[in-house]
Amino acid sequence: MMSSEVHNDPMAKVTVTAFIEEEIKEGLKDLADAERRSMSQMMAVLIERAVLEAREQGKISDPNKQDK
Repeated sequence: MMSSEVHNDPMAKVTVTAFIEEEIKEGLKDLADAERRSMSQMMAVLIERAVLEAREQGKISDPNKQDK
């Protein structure tokens, strides 16, 4: 796959870096372990949930819905 194709793929995975307190990281690790996920997978799930909730509450726009 060429790099220009990746930018056009809405399902392409991207890297996001976050800086968090050590205590939060430990809690994230515990949560990931409890759900049998990697920390990366757990972060992706939590971010997805937060974005979907924000869309449902109208805090951010939903790119899948178009005003007509």
